[in-house]
Amino acid sequence: MGITGNAFLRLAGTVASAAILIAGLAACAELPRDPNGTTERIRRTHEIVLGDIAGAPRSPAAERILERVAGRLGARVTRVEGHGEDLLNRLEKGKVDLVYGHFAQASPWAGKVHFGSPLERRRNAGEEEHVPRFAFRNGENGWIALVEREAR
Repeated sequence: MGITGNAFLRLAGTVASAAILIAGLAACAELPRDPNGTTERIRRTHEIVLGDIAGAPRSPAAERILERVAGRLGARVTRVEGHGEDLLNRLEKGKVDLVYGHFAQASPWAGKVHFGSPLERRRNAGEEEHVPRFAFRNGENGWIALVEREAR
């Protein structure tokens, strides 16, 4: 007993749909991405360059997160201390990987860098409230997702 024309077309359509689905899922495996390659560079160089805002009290939560992220990537953390404007400018240009400090979500820098979630127990901080958090280079979504995942 052979396959009729209609049955063949249905089977071919099912196979084509499955192939498209598999190809789509394979493409998603690489998401989120870092257009500027932050995560891959850290894996290659074994170094996370952290901009540390001068005078910002250290957060035990931030230290734990950095330790876990460094461990996952086989890296060490190199700290560069400086003032907020300078470090955020260096972050925007890709000269540091992230900046730790006390930032308000409503900062004028919010359009130029990505401010992560508040650290510690301050998950519901107001827009104007300066709370401990990391700042990231905009668009480095794989890097942002990795650090934010370790923050949970």
